[in-house]
Amino acid sequence: MAKYLVPILSSLTFNEFTVKDTFHFVKDIAELDSKTFMASLDVESLFTNIPLNETINNLVNDMFLNQDIVNTFNKRDMFELLSIATKESFFIFDEKIYRQIDGVSMGSPLGPTLANAFLCHYEKQWLDSCPAEFKPLIYKRYVDDIFVLFSCESHVQKFTDYMNNRHKSIRFTNEVEKNNQFAFLDVLISRKTNLNKFETSIYRKSTFSGVFTNFNSFIPSIYKHGLIHTMLFRTFSICSSYEKFHQEIVKLKDIFKKNAYPENVIDRCIKSFLNKIFNPRKTELLAPKKEILIMLPFIGKESFEIRNRINSCLRKNFPVIDLKVVFQTKIRLSNLFNYKDKISKDLQSNLVYKFSCNICNDIYYGKTIRHFKVRSCEHLGLTPLTGKRVKTPKEGAILDHIIHSGHTPSFDDFSILVKDSNEFRLLIRESLLISRDNPSLNRNIQSIPLELFS
Repeated sequence: MAKYLVPILSSLTFNEFTVKDTFHFVKDIAELDSKTFMASLDVESLFTNIPLNETINNLVNDMFLNQDIVNTFNKRDMFELLSIATKESFFIFDEKIYRQIDGVSMGSPLGPTLANAFLCHYEKQWLDSCPAEFKPLIYKRYVDDIFVLFSCESHVQKFTDYMNNRHKSIRFTNEVEKNNQFAFLDVLISRKTNLNKFETSIYRKSTFSGVFTNFNSFIPSIYKHGLIHTMLFRTFSICSSYEKFHQEIVKLKDIFKKNAYPENVIDRCIKSFLNKIFNPRKTELLAPKKEILIMLPFIGKESFEIRNRINSCLRKNFPVIDLKVVFQTKIRLSNLFNYKDKISKDLQSNLVYKFSCNICNDIYYGKTIRHFKVRSCEHLGLTPLTGKRVKTPKEGAILDHIIHSGHTPSFDDFSILVKDSNEFRLLIRESLLISRDNPSLNRNIQSIPLELFS
């Protein structure tokens, strides 16, 4: 639901003070007068300090200011959707389940949206009412980081104190320039006093490790070359002079060499990038083709052979199709380390499970999209909350087996076999298991028809 609401709310997340990204920020400050004082304001823990009720009310009121229906929703429906998406958020920590009661969850797609919307709603009011004697000359914000220019240094603390009195939930801290330099986002801004303008280049924190995708990684080479081109584009876009650009190229070459990239590969990518910038190709205007994207597992050179064969077939038979092939690998760092609390077995859902009687070894395969504990209790004729017998249990193969055999199975007889977010794939998995093992307790031969074409 949160993902669905994000684009609907997007028009309320920016205003004349909002910075879209680093590249737009660099363009914004390129022509500014350098005879000013640079500083930044940072909102302390913005996501967790957002007052949810107030933010939702502001959002809904702003959205329906001049219209009664937005994306088929009325004002009441939108308020309800936002409340469910933000206040009914649960997470597990230390094997305990918590409910988010205020602020926005850090992992929620709505986090940046609500943070931006909250500040967009108020900052114009705050700036308009700011006393002229310390009002910033320039105010540019990226989420919770704000770049400001003042006519003198003494205005920084005055403006910070003023902003800290605007809202009880929001507190600001500040940083000021040092030695005519200031870092904002990933841009290092330097004052060029003799030219009366600012220069920009790449800023790297002291904690920057220089670790990128290693050249020996088992991924397609196009991704490795793409990484170099991406870093070159970033450098070219941020650096305001060719001198700064050259200095950053030297640093990049050293970084990539430490990540096992051969020097000839780096030089080839640099040459290719510069040719595209300064000698762009003239492309013919052709009728657009229909783009189709497919994902294939990366298994080495065989993956490229499969891609070439598919492309060859399409060129001969379907010339109007432009096939885009994306290779993916299942081996990721997240697969090797557990960095989140695991969801308990009872609360897992969207799975195929197995019941095996501990006395006679009779087997049953099933599929459920509900919590595993709820489905298991249903099979045993128990209530999930108390574990007591249900007066009128639902009929089923496992419960019939318990009644007629007199056996007393337990929750340990249930096990999870497969998990998948796609219900159709779960049905296929369940049907394949039933077809393979022919379990004694399953009444149906399969959950979904299985057909094999040759």
